[in-house]
Amino acid sequence: MGKVRKYSYREPPTPQGLKGMEKGTLNRFDVEMFSNLNTGALEQYLEEKNRVEGFKGNPFQWKKIAVGVILGTFFAVCTMYVGLKVGIAISGGWYIIYLMGLALKWDPREINITAGANTGATYIATGFIFTFPALYLLAMHEDYTMEGGTHLITSIPPLFVVLMATILSGFIGVLYFIIFRRVWLVEDPLHVPGVEANIKLLEMSHDISRGATERAKKAIRFVTASISATMFFIFLRDWPLWGETTVLDKLFGGEYYEYGEIIQPYETAKYTHLGFGLIPIQLGVGWFMKFRVALLVSLGTLLQWFIIVPLAVSINTPVYDASADAYFRVGDMGPATALVAFAKIGRLIAIGAILGGGITGLIKMAPAFKTATSDVFKIKKGERKDYIEGRGWYEWPVSHIKAMAVICLISVTVVFVAGGYPFLQSLVLSVVLVGTTFFLGAIAVKVMGETGSEPVSGTSFLVLLLLIFVFMLLGTDVNTTAVMAIIGTTVFAGAISMSGDIIWDFKSGIYCGNRPYHLMKGELLGIVPGAIAGAIGAVVLSTGLATGKLKLIAPQAHAFATTVLVVLSPQTGAQTVQLLALGFGIGVFAELMTGMGTAFGLGMYFPLSLTLPMLLGGGLRDLWEKKWLEPKVKKEKWDEKTKTLKVMDTYMVATGLIVGEAIMGTIIAFYLMRDIIGI
Repeated sequence: MGKVRKYSYREPPTPQGLKGMEKGTLNRFDVEMFSNLNTGALEQYLEEKNRVEGFKGNPFQWKKIAVGVILGTFFAVCTMYVGLKVGIAISGGWYIIYLMGLALKWDPREINITAGANTGATYIATGFIFTFPALYLLAMHEDYTMEGGTHLITSIPPLFVVLMATILSGFIGVLYFIIFRRVWLVEDPLHVPGVEANIKLLEMSHDISRGATERAKKAIRFVTASISATMFFIFLRDWPLWGETTVLDKLFGGEYYEYGEIIQPYETAKYTHLGFGLIPIQLGVGWFMKFRVALLVSLGTLLQWFIIVPLAVSINTPVYDASADAYFRVGDMGPATALVAFAKIGRLIAIGAILGGGITGLIKMAPAFKTATSDVFKIKKGERKDYIEGRGWYEWPVSHIKAMAVICLISVTVVFVAGGYPFLQSLVLSVVLVGTTFFLGAIAVKVMGETGSEPVSGTSFLVLLLLIFVFMLLGTDVNTTAVMAIIGTTVFAGAISMSGDIIWDFKSGIYCGNRPYHLMKGELLGIVPGAIAGAIGAVVLSTGLATGKLKLIAPQAHAFATTVLVVLSPQTGAQTVQLLALGFGIGVFAELMTGMGTAFGLGMYFPLSLTLPMLLGGGLRDLWEKKWLEPKVKKEKWDEKTKTLKVMDTYMVATGLIVGEAIMGTIIAFYLMRDIIGI
């Protein structure tokens, strides 16, 4: 007898669902389809159905794809602003595509493909959000100076180097998931938490009626009004009408209000510093998270400002100043001792926590690595039928993966050499990039499928440390090591983000009837324009961040910059290492206890003024559901679709808060940096 294969993620199918599959009467978006999600039996049934029916009609509409790519390219820059502002990369572009499709009565397959093209253009810029700004911090920011006022990085590399490498690796990031699509989404389907909302929206477009169309238009009106109102508020908050003074500064500026925050006066900030930021993004993020998740993310902030900072001030801790290569007491470094303690002690502990949580999360993923590797070997030659005779391509040809890997190895090496970097180091960087994209990318995507969240930061830190170690072994100078390691990590982050993005498109595509070939084509089309927009936006935003012209938190960028400085700087003080080690231990503990060690560490990096609005947003969501939504559902006996639509209405308002601030914030950022970009 042959060995019976064990499945990790399959759910048990329902009797009625099995009956419908056996008779061939179960159709997409039937009630039984939703009852049999992730059973494996349903996915294989629909996969075979798609191989026949997926060639009917032509859901790949170039005009609609162009709309998705253009909108996604715009959101690439806006998402960068959001990521640097609050440490979380959130884009509302795909919501708008889905609502546009509902309002214009698009086929669900068209919505699925267009949304994929949209997010492809947006998320290729992920590395530019979290990693790339570290270059500018290490080259320009005053907090990263060494003795004598020098910086670790003495020159910024040519932009074409990181741009071309990001585009090439982005193609690999998308293409290599072809290997895993059938194993992880059809045979033993990963659940991909959160994808149910996408499928519900596709169901609405499938079974659209006049009422649904009107409701979709209503939702679009909600998001438009929310975006407009938020943009106007951000204009009042941030646009410098009188020198550096804004309207809100003019009206409320003083000891209790500064730069969009209601604050505790600095002279009273001895043991902690209270504040509440007028930040629509955080209200919207909190609404999506709900209170419990928002509280978990905020625990790091609460620990920082109510335990670590007060404790550091109470014992008048000595702190290390790298520029002076000396120690000073917290109480001797200025009046607002809480802020000094946070800057010199708390932030280092937070960065250590980010590292500890991320690396522990990777270690916890060891079983995922084992199964991911074994799954690769289960894919035997000849089992795939990418091309169906007489019909065309069903899946993108797997042979392109090897070709793209070779092209990437050669091209990235050539690009770095053309940028003035040594040949051997450029070749080694290319090999590491391709290798880590395949192996760490597989782990990250599997975790995405299990949890709904991709550990980009955790895996990127590992790649950063690996590259630094390899370059040091090759005897590379410090400046070249720092620059190439950061660029390499930027490129890696973009590549695995594309892998994490395509899994959502493939997952939804199975249920709505799309061919993987069309989904892959749409995703690939978004990479080049999205990367170009991301690179240009990165230069502007990173320069503003490093010079202090833009008030951005950028916790990941600071974490990467500090890690590089600690590892490579000859002046790293013992206390710096001790604080990072303490934070590392906190991050490990947080990851083991909550499974959110990286988020916990990020929270430790935030001021209270950034976290409290998110908690308010989450609290308001819970209050709205308890006091308004649930009573309405019971009283008026709403079905699941009506309830979903009501929740989606609030999503549109929350999306408007995020998108509105991102759009106006990006416009203001470019305005403030106009001397840099020549406008």
